[in-house]
Parts: sequence; C-alpha cells; structure tokens
Amino acid sequence: MRAAVMLSCLTLVGVLACGDRPPTPEDVVGTYRADLPGTVTPGRAVALELRDGNTAEMAIDYQDGIGPIVETGTWSLSPQGEVRVVLAVGGFGPVTSDVTFRWAKSALTAIAFDTVRWGGRGFTLARE
Repeated sequence: MRAAVMLSCLTLVGVLACGDRPPTPEDVVGTYRADLPGTVTPGRAVALELRDGNTAEMAIDYQDGIGPIVETGTWSLSPQGEVRVVLAVGGFGPVTSDVTFRWAKSALTAIAFDTVRWGGRGFTLARE
C-alpha cells in the first residue's frame, strides 16, 4: 500500500513537472542560434528565426569571409511538438533545408535532417 501511494505521488509530480500540454505556435516563435563545427571551414554560425505566420529564415555563416547564406521558407508545428522547417535559398527554387526539430522551452534539437549537410551527430539550436 505504501509503495502504491509513493508511486502515485511520483507520477503526479512527474506530470506536474513535465506539463503535458503540447507547445503552441506562440511558444515556438523566436530566434535560435548555435555555433557548429565546419567541415572545410573553421565553423558555422547558425541563426534560425521562426516568425509569426509560420515563416522562417535561417542564416548560416561559414566563417569564410564571404558572409552568411540566407534561406527562407516556412515552419509547421505537429501535435507532438515537433517543428518542421523547410527552406530554400532566396525563398524559392529547390529545397535546401528540410529539418525536423524537437522543441523544448529553450532549444530546438534536430531529430530528422540531412546528415551530409549537418553531420551525423545532430545539432541543437539554443533560444535567444
């Protein structure tokens, strides 16, 4: 009996701590950044802005003295709290980025992405 009461309390604490409400678009809107390793350059400074109206912009600076490459497109939020971002250079033409992230209050963690472009280890963008 005592073990059952303890388990019930732990379950209640877990539910309250996790807050089982999925994120809303208002929760997700914001700017996320990361400094990632480069393959042929010293690194990549990545900035992803998710805007109201489900538009998105990603700037990737390969730290090669040329300046950032800017991709624009859209983002969507699944009922499970996953954020899918689909972008193209200049906002048109072939898709150059299609990444699905798991959202947390302070970060986006890539869970489905092009491993050739982003590397096999995955990446996380921190909210500003």
